[in-house]
Amino acid sequence: MKSLTQDARGFVNGVVTQLKATGKASSVTPRVQSLLMKMTSGARKERQAVVLSAVKLTADEERAVGKLLAKVSGHDVSLETRIEPDLIAGVRIQMGDWVMDTSMKNELQNMSVMLQGE
Repeated sequence: MKSLTQDARGFVNGVVTQLKATGKASSVTPRVQSLLMKMTSGARKERQAVVLSAVKLTADEERAVGKLLAKVSGHDVSLETRIEPDLIAGVRIQMGDWVMDTSMKNELQNMSVMLQGE
């Protein structure tokens, strides 16, 4: 897998630093960093991303997601946004075979699997 560009790596590190600085999201910081770093080379070639959210994203939120994906992929990405109320909260972003799912639905499913395994 191709490594991130210097700009993309700087962006990821900046996001992680900001999350750590706020102190509010320190438990998700490693996960966010990991998810951003795992974009496949195939996904980096994609020009469109599907963004699912529990509620309609504001224009500022859409721009922020677009900028994030542009930094990580190295080029502009057009967004197809959809409202999926069953996500409960958070977003699910897909570019090609790369998926970043920070939805509450996904978290609850993960917890259920972990609890069933015990």
